[in-house]
Amino acid sequence: MTDTILQRLASALVSRPRVYGLVQNLAGQAKVAGRLREVVHRLPHESVADIGSAEGGFALRLGVEPVFLDLDPRALRALRRKAPGALAVAADASRLPIADGHLDLALCVAIFHHLDDATLAAAVPELARVCSGRLLLLEPLRNDRRRVSRWLWRYDRGRHPRTRDELLASLASHFFVEEEISFAVYHEYLICVAVPKRISARPGPPR
Repeated sequence: MTDTILQRLASALVSRPRVYGLVQNLAGQAKVAGRLREVVHRLPHESVADIGSAEGGFALRLGVEPVFLDLDPRALRALRRKAPGALAVAADASRLPIADGHLDLALCVAIFHHLDDATLAAAVPELARVCSGRLLLLEPLRNDRRRVSRWLWRYDRGRHPRTRDELLASLASHFFVEEEISFAVYHEYLICVAVPKRISARPGPPR
């Protein structure tokens, strides 16, 4: 009972954009963003969307100027306060308001664990549809052997953590994975660079 109450309280608190940003910083967001930045800057990134951006905490650290998309209007308002010139759009990852093939880089940073299986199954083909270049995915992984990870997942807003194999399987029908990077900062993380199958017959190195 106590655990349930604490989980509800934690969920209510981190639903506030400012609190969520603080929690992300405490959870090592700067270190995670540093690993992601290394990958971003060797990929084309002239036309970028940050899908599931929240208040933009990751993308603002990466030195790119994406279109920010998120379902939560409170998060987008917080983003506009931090970055008044940002282009921010309320949108669902499973129904993206982006033209076919418009993006040379689609960022999906720590959003898949917020999506149930049905929504994820709809979001993956949408990402393939809008992307003419690369999908750059970063996700914390479910690993029940790591005590700190089990504890963090207990209080995370995302209710659908997945293993590496589950994440790769979710991409497999629409993407080739060109590169994988694994590392740990409290959570274990997976970075994937993937190319839509509709534009590539087989995987190859990033352009």
